[in-house]
Amino acid sequence: MELKMKIALLLLFLSLATIIEARFEPNSLITQVLSNGVKSTTCGPCCDNCGCTKSIPPQCRCTDVKPTCHSACKSCRCFESLPLKCDCLDITDFCYEPCNSTTIA
Repeated sequence: MELKMKIALLLLFLSLATIIEARFEPNSLITQVLSNGVKSTTCGPCCDNCGCTKSIPPQCRCTDVKPTCHSACKSCRCFESLPLKCDCLDITDFCYEPCNSTTIA
């Protein structure tokens, strides 16, 4: 019986480690199954915190930190944390419309 318990705990540990180490992308199976109750803004890209340089053309970056990146993000970085925190590393020459939602600090 003790051996069965050890094997079960080992499998549980391995499955948790796999989930934590997985790259969290908005369309991945893991993030679809493990929803944290925050609705994704997949209907259109938006950004509440955008900063631009004064250059011509401007170089803008969305600095929102949310459970998923906005729908147009090509380079999304997610941190291994609970709750999940992601930010978009894309540089554009414009800012997206505001999302009018609260961001994760």
